[in-house]
Amino acid sequence: MNAQFDAARRYWLKRGVSATTLAMVAASGLLLPQQVLAHWPRDAYNAKSVEDALRALLGDADLIDDDAVYFSVGSPPTYAVNGATVPVEINTTLENIEHIALLVEKNPSPLAMSFVPDEDVMLPFKTMLKMAEDSDMLAVIRAEGKLYVTRRYVEIDIGGCA
Repeated sequence: MNAQFDAARRYWLKRGVSATTLAMVAASGLLLPQQVLAHWPRDAYNAKSVEDALRALLGDADLIDDDAVYFSVGSPPTYAVNGATVPVEINTTLENIEHIALLVEKNPSPLAMSFVPDEDVMLPFKTMLKMAEDSDMLAVIRAEGKLYVTRRYVEIDIGGCA
């Protein structure tokens, strides 16, 4: 009984100290809410097609197929064993990147990843995605007001999305 009480006490003390520290830092102005909370583009993530997701995320713009954007998937580059963990690497020679997005055409929600890089993000950028089945994967980069896109057909053995 005493050990259970001590464990519960430690748990709540840790939580209390963490919450108090976070509140003090936020109150001091060192940590602003917009730096803590990520923007969630709900319409883009709820879209059922690639075109709708891109329109909701990046607005209406012409897509430019360009060799300046390239990415690799899995090992070898067009094959992944498990759809729950598909390794992706994005690289580009473009300057002034405003937005990067990865979309999977046959996923229940095509938008798999989206972020606005800052000066601390270095390319190549590596991440893991989930894929429901064999499908085209699109890498879209907005740079200097233009959308650059490239696509790869990716084969997987075991689906990762429900």
